[in-house]
Amino acid sequence: MLLSVYHLTEYFYPDAARDSFNELWLYPVDDHRQGLLEFRLNIAPDVMPRSRQDYFHNRIYSFHVTHPHTQLRVEMRARVLTFATPEPLPVPVQALSSLESRFFEFLAPTSRVPLHYNWLELLGLRRPKPRENLHGYLLEVTEHLHRSFRYDAAATELNTPLLQFVEGRAGVCQDYAQAMLAVLRSVGIPARYVSGYLATGVGSQGSHAWVEAFVPGSGWYGYDPTNNSTINEQYIKKAHGRDYDDCPPLKGLRRGGGKEQLSVLVQVEVLSGSF
Repeated sequence: MLLSVYHLTEYFYPDAARDSFNELWLYPVDDHRQGLLEFRLNIAPDVMPRSRQDYFHNRIYSFHVTHPHTQLRVEMRARVLTFATPEPLPVPVQALSSLESRFFEFLAPTSRVPLHYNWLELLGLRRPKPRENLHGYLLEVTEHLHRSFRYDAAATELNTPLLQFVEGRAGVCQDYAQAMLAVLRSVGIPARYVSGYLATGVGSQGSHAWVEAFVPGSGWYGYDPTNNSTINEQYIKKAHGRDYDDCPPLKGLRRGGGKEQLSVLVQVEVLSGSF
């Protein structure tokens, strides 16, 4: 499927800001599931961004605005060709037992995904049986979380604790994804947070988030509890990490400027059914 993405982020400052240093996770992944055909990045005030790979091998851009400014505009356009992904091979959950040291980072707690709570009990989920099909259990968790929560953009904020989302039973795709991370890591399934875009479905109006779990013999495979779906051709991946903090669309620091106003516009369009 051929998809186009337009992502506009604008900050407006009541006073002049300066020494604004920013990092962007906006570059779509180019791998076996999707091919990046075009990528354009425009920044105002005009600066020269630098690109590098971060610790998790995501392509990120950084830039520094030194002079005073009252507006920061970051505009990204991309065209991506996505491909269908075959269903993972059947493998028992116990096949993961020997891989703990290899995937420690995606099994360990983080500030956004703490593991000292009994997430299985809080969410009404069971622990998987050693011999059952791993993919089948992952589908069960995906569906259960989808049914357990209501998508409501006003229910949570960026820094709402996971426990508050679980107790309130309403939130956004970031919350759904991090709840699934908590469940999977609690039962020893390596799982990572993914940021990207979705052509149609809940969460397609902005940046979207989902989960990738490691399935031995098949690699990392994507699950979207917000939409009760596995990752298909309508999804565009940008980056992954342990949680949201490892791959936000944009983060930065500045001096001055006062309390900013933020405006974000995301548009994903299907250009054709095939290339």
